[in-house]
Amino acid sequence: MATIDDMGAMKSLLGLSADKAHDELWIGLHYGGHKEWRWSLADKDFYQEGGRKYRNFEGSSNAEMFVRQHNGKWYTGGISTKLFFICYDGNRKGGERYVLVSKAMSWTDAQVYCRSTHTDLVSIRNPEENQAVATAIDELNVWIGLFKYGEHWSDGRNSSFRHWSPDFGVLLPQNCAVMTGRTSGRWGQRSCDELHPFLCTCTRKRVLKVRLEDIQELNDPAMNTAILNQTQQLLNEATLSNHHKMVWKSNSEGQVFTKEQCQEDQEQEQDFCDTV
Repeated sequence: MATIDDMGAMKSLLGLSADKAHDELWIGLHYGGHKEWRWSLADKDFYQEGGRKYRNFEGSSNAEMFVRQHNGKWYTGGISTKLFFICYDGNRKGGERYVLVSKAMSWTDAQVYCRSTHTDLVSIRNPEENQAVATAIDELNVWIGLFKYGEHWSDGRNSSFRHWSPDFGVLLPQNCAVMTGRTSGRWGQRSCDELHPFLCTCTRKRVLKVRLEDIQELNDPAMNTAILNQTQQLLNEATLSNHHKMVWKSNSEGQVFTKEQCQEDQEQEQDFCDTV
């Protein structure tokens, strides 16, 4: 069943299901029983060890499923609560990364807004960041990116992307998620025993070989990482999605770039070329 990672994937699915615009289509999200706190921004490279687990709750953390910050302390809030919120923008530096939006929204709508205009709702990984956010919002009461979930994707992936309809409550036991075209793809919940059309995720693996004139220094790990990251960014921008994964394929010696052995037709001798 389909796992949806971001708004780019949502737009692609809406295009594919245009002929079923009024149908409710199963996606791969279902109630899993175990509830835990998770940050909206799911990028694993964003968090150092222990960063995902930082918490600063004042009182009980079990009352509601979303989290707000006020004067540096965290409190829970409900689905119908509308507050100002603070986004994180990974393209900015220092305190400018924390963008206060002075428009009251539900947590789910705030999440969609931050993802479409910046990076995501803010994650807070340590006391220093918690204080920086408190400074950015002054004494306001705002949403941050922490939420409690009990739903899981059928393929086991950890996507924290959600696109619930505004009247969404809590995903109930025995319920699964549907995507509805008539509400711009917003999600709802239905009994998992109901019959609906469904969307599947198809994973494709492609190998791309690159031939270069000069491979000197290209096997340096830092250079490999820089090339891969830049290529990944270009692919994401071209497809409006970040659910592609690129990795280098190395030989038995751990090298990505190697000299290609080529045959000289006239001399029938082997030569070595600085190509890959």
